[in-house]
Amino acid sequence: REHGLDTFCRVAPTDYATVTRCFEAGSSGIMAAQIFSAQQAEEFVRWAKFAPRGWRGLNAGGWDAKFSMIPAAEFTRKANEETFVAIQIETLSSLEQCREIAEIDGVDALFVGPSDLSQSLGVTGQFFHEKCLEAIDKVAMACREAGKPWAAVTFNAQHAEMLLSKGCKMLSPTNDIRLAVAGVNSVKKDFAELFSK
Repeated sequence: REHGLDTFCRVAPTDYATVTRCFEAGSSGIMAAQIFSAQQAEEFVRWAKFAPRGWRGLNAGGWDAKFSMIPAAEFTRKANEETFVAIQIETLSSLEQCREIAEIDGVDALFVGPSDLSQSLGVTGQFFHEKCLEAIDKVAMACREAGKPWAAVTFNAQHAEMLLSKGCKMLSPTNDIRLAVAGVNSVKKDFAELFSK
């Protein structure tokens, strides 16, 4: 936040309290992993929103309410308007229901998890397999029709270019583990002679 960056948390859609804790700790958004149905996605949205849209409990003592410095009515209204909710599409059933999920009021974006999606499709790790490309097209169309963006994890420049060509609006090109591995590989390359002794 100090540098104009925002955060959202990826969580398993197991319980209401996990979602609430993320917001109270200062995250502006939440993303549900391993969603299986539009009904489950609807429940997740309700966990993330205050009344009348949802049933999130009102605790104004967290970072998101500036530790009780924002009046309750203003806080809940603003949170409902500005809180980002994404739903991951990485299971066969969520893929089948991606249009219904994209149309849910309060779902701001769909997020393709290509690793688990490829696994669900029976082509683990084959991100350019016809089944994976068809699945991405289905998500892209669902979001286009719902007037919402979609996002995805990407693994290399070619994969990123393919996603962008299909209308992806947000890419996740790396993570802490991939950065650490890239750093180690770079050191091993730069000091190859030392590693061979």
